[in-house]
Amino acid sequence: MAVTGLDHVYAETHDWDSSVAFWGTLGFSFADRWGSAGHRAGRPASGSAIVVLAEVPADRAPAYHVFFAMDEDHVDPGPEGELVTPLEDTHWGTRWIRVTDPEGRVHCFEEGTA
Repeated sequence: MAVTGLDHVYAETHDWDSSVAFWGTLGFSFADRWGSAGHRAGRPASGSAIVVLAEVPADRAPAYHVFFAMDEDHVDPGPEGELVTPLEDTHWGTRWIRVTDPEGRVHCFEEGTA
């Protein structure tokens, strides 16, 4: 597997309006938005930095993941990590693999992001 770069950060939120304001204060503006109240999402960007921000229900802990771009379809986390999601197609038109590191953090490796 060859990581070709940092693709984006995925951040979930319970407080959409405050999160949008936070990223805006940091210089991010939305390249795209989708969804409706209760499950709004979008892609705030600033230069080459991209965040995918998604609203989740209050009863669900908000996730935060780093997505790395990759140019191959295999990730071997070795004995120190664990394969969480084998290579699969995503509903947003890419393919991904998720693995944990020794601390149990989930890292996402994604193909087909341009």
